[in-house]
Order: sequence, then structure tokens, then C-alpha cells
Amino acid sequence: MIEQLPYWLLPVVVIIALQFNRSRLAYLALLLLAYWYLLGQDSPTILFDKYSQQIFLGGVFAITWFAFIKDRGLLSAHGVIRVLGITLCFAAAFGWIWANTQYQSIVDGYLPSMITMEIRTLAPFYLGAMLVFIRGIWQANLVNTSIFITLLLWGSQALMPELLSISVSITALAIVYILTVLTDSYFLAYRDELTGLASRRALYNLVLSLGRKYSVAMLDIDHFKKFNDTYGHDVGDQVLKLVASKISQVRGGGKAFRYGGEEFTIVFARKDTSSILHFLEEVREIIEDYDIALRNEQRKQQTKAKRGKAQSQSKTVNVTISIGVSEHQHGETFEQTLKKADQALYRAKKKGRNQVCV
Repeated sequence: MIEQLPYWLLPVVVIIALQFNRSRLAYLALLLLAYWYLLGQDSPTILFDKYSQQIFLGGVFAITWFAFIKDRGLLSAHGVIRVLGITLCFAAAFGWIWANTQYQSIVDGYLPSMITMEIRTLAPFYLGAMLVFIRGIWQANLVNTSIFITLLLWGSQALMPELLSISVSITALAIVYILTVLTDSYFLAYRDELTGLASRRALYNLVLSLGRKYSVAMLDIDHFKKFNDTYGHDVGDQVLKLVASKISQVRGGGKAFRYGGEEFTIVFARKDTSSILHFLEEVREIIEDYDIALRNEQRKQQTKAKRGKAQSQSKTVNVTISIGVSEHQHGETFEQTLKKADQALYRAKKKGRNQVCV
């Protein structure tokens, strides 16, 4: 069964990856499928035995390259570039082995004796693993993690083939790709991209698991439109991220969501209003007291000394939030409780903002 699983799982990976615009995983799945198919044929096996190092390095170059490019359409002009790139990766692998063999005596004269032909052959793998690892830290996401796992398993087949059979490795990678795409699509659907908070869709998913006792808070940034008009949308986005990060730290078991625009929602399961007011006041005070340093647009063009001086003189601003709270009553729907919280928020605005109203 393991021998046949790659033929079933890898095409599934391609279909799902293309559906969610994860073309890099689709390309890797196609390469693994082609490799597994040719490996199972009688005549190509001789070719693989003869050029095993070149095929290994070609895979290393291709996997490393995929870690540094973006997901693009498979059937497009970018697809042609990707195919050419893969071809160049394998050509570079053949060139690397040829150069090491052709000029071995010359290279041996300049390098220490401990750096053998085998080490030079594997050098691109170690360098590629390091680059992909750094890339995964610099831009952490599930796809880059999957590519790093691919490179590690690909390398293990050359360095420690007895550790895992190739069929198990490819099957494991296919499962990792499927889980990556599905998990990534989940976060796209249920996480707000700007703030990182759970989205409104996630809020209504949570509603399905709520019992009869819970409280809802609606939060809104005061005078946010005026702030945007004064300082620009880029600064406005930074403020939204900042406020969201403070709201997400709310204590008392509250779960924070971005409801839309500058509005946020916190749901306290199994809590009444009186028991959560302290936690909401705490969030309001933290945001009120936080000084936001506005970025200097000319900072990039300044010298280091001037930049430090400008940073010390940078303008700081503060924002406040208004909060409305409502407790769920027997017989009410979630929408009705949310509407009451919104009405309480309106009362907080009308009373002068920067306060909590029930």
C-alpha cells in the first residue's frame, strides 16, 4: 500500500494546492511524483544509479529556489519561468559535479585534505539547508516550513537511506503538504490578515459552542477616521495592529476578534458583566497610556547619528477606545446580545468616549 500511496496522494496535493494558490507545493508534488514514477521503471533505474549525485543536487537546488520565490499561477507565464528554473537547477547540479570531477586535482591543491570530493559534493545541500532555515525564520509560514521539511527528507535519502524508505518519505511529504494547505487556508479564512486577531467568521463559529451564560464587549477606537485623515492610512494600520495586540492580551478568559474596520469584539464565556468590567477597564487604560511614536518618513535617508536624534525627537500620539458591554439573557440570540453591546458602545461614545458602558 505504501508503494502506491504517492500515486494517490501527490495528485491530490497538486489539485488542493492549486485551488488555494499554493503553486510551490504543487510544483514540488509534481517533481516528487515524476521522480517516484521514474524510479519504479526498469530502464531509468540504471540512469538514476549513474547520475544519483546530479539528481540529488538538482533536487536540492530546486527545493532551495522554491523557498525564495512567490506562489504564482501554474498555467501562466510564471509557470514557464518555473519550468526553466527547475531545468537550470538540474543543469547546475550536473555542472557542479562535472567541475568537481574535471578539476579535482587542481581544487585538491588549494583546499585542505580534509575537504574531500564527497564533502564538496554535499556542500550545496548544507548551504541550501542553512538558507532555507534562515528563510523560514525570517518569513515564518507553513509553506516555508514544509519546504524545509522537504529538503531535510530529500537529504536524508542521500545521506541516510536506511533511516526511511523513499516511499515512506514521499508519502509523509504528501501528507505534510495536504495539512499545510488546509491549515493555511483555515487561517486565511478565520484570521484577520492585518491585526492577526480572529475574524468575524471565527466569532460566529465560536457562538456555536457558547452556553447560556456569557458576556460580549464591543470596542471601538475613538476618532479613528480623523486620525487616519491626519496621519495617513499607513499609520492608521499600525495603530490597528497596536490596539489589536493590547486587546488580545485581555485577561479573564476573554477571546478577542476583529469585527470590522476599527471595531473589535471580546467574548467572555461563562462570565457575567460584573466579573469582566475590571478586565475591560484594564485594557482601556493600557491603550490610553501607551505612547505611539510616529515614524519619520525621512528616516531612511538620514545618517545614523541624525537618525538617532530624529528618533529621540519623534512625535508621539495617543489613542483611546470606547467599550460597550452586554450580558446574554435567557431567550436571547447572540445577535441580540451583540446588538445590546453595540448600543452600550454608542452610549459610551455619547458620554464622551474613552470609557466602559453597560
